Amino acid sequence: MKLIKFRPQKLLIWMFFLGSALLPAWYHSNKPKIVVLHSYDKEYAWVKGVNIGINRILEGHREYAVTWYYLDTKRHPSPEFKANAGMAMRRMIEAAPPDILIAIDDDAQAYVSRFFINHPTIGIVFAGVNNQPSDYGFDQTRNVTGILERIPLEALKETLLSIAQDNPIHQPLTIKFIGDRSETVVGDERYFRSFDMQPIQILDSSLVETFDEWQQAVRDGAGKVDFLVCSNYRKIKRQANNDELVPARELINWTEQHSEAPLIGTNIFFSRDGGMLAIGTSPYEQGETAAKLALELLTTGHQANQLPIRTSVQFVVSMRPSLIHARHLKLPRVYEAAARGINEYHE
Repeated sequence: MKLIKFRPQKLLIWMFFLGSALLPAWYHSNKPKIVVLHSYDKEYAWVKGVNIGINRILEGHREYAVTWYYLDTKRHPSPEFKANAGMAMRRMIEAAPPDILIAIDDDAQAYVSRFFINHPTIGIVFAGVNNQPSDYGFDQTRNVTGILERIPLEALKETLLSIAQDNPIHQPLTIKFIGDRSETVVGDERYFRSFDMQPIQILDSSLVETFDEWQQAVRDGAGKVDFLVCSNYRKIKRQANNDELVPARELINWTEQHSEAPLIGTNIFFSRDGGMLAIGTSPYEQGETAAKLALELLTTGHQANQLPIRTSVQFVVSMRPSLIHARHLKLPRVYEAAARGINEYHE
């Protein structure tokens, strides 16, 4: 029987290489953990903007382990999909609890974050929430803070009045709110209704489920309103009896061709989808604020409810000048500069 000669030198070499391989994994596993959870998919324009904001703050903070997840509920809006996606995400969090959960947009709160309120070790930071914090029980918690997403109605009001001043539009200016029936739009419409738009008059709101209902809501505004104001529209079904969604560009193009009143959006991606003009909430502010709150919780030891909930204050401009010119409307050139500054000026 041949004996294997023991060589300490080789053992030390193997131990060195093994240690070198395991050290990064050990180091990563012992970092404070941040989970970023989006309601929608990573290719959605709003999500990309929020992620830019988050990365601006977290970039360079390698002392934290950051993991990203996407529920993808905008492309799959059925209640069954949302419930299953939320349950799967909750089980992942329960199996490996992060130190901070950054949950973005309302579906992430409805299906995931609210199940961890008052959790002893998880701090929750929300962003992109259109509903009220109390809708998710956040007003009764120790471990939740965040930033609310609100349509920049003061900026929208100034824009509409500026257009009316420089164009032959009768007074008082009248508008109608239109959108799908998603959680986001329900919250937007509630806020829209509570805001003082005077001297502008809000004549009506239409939250619809199908393309036929959308078309009818647009036609109903003919001769009655000067502008349609559109929140979100990406959950409009082709027909009531199935879950096929109307592509955003198709829906906006139809509206541009058939609406007597100009349509103005309140999301940055509206002009990319073919819309004329949008005065939208800044996704960058949402991401930056959420990341700053997360870092503050990790570095100060404060409880989340010691950090006041913020409300969005910044806004962005996107525009498609060919449609503005087609309707013979004029806008101050500062709008073009603002849109060009963030690459949202679409020829």
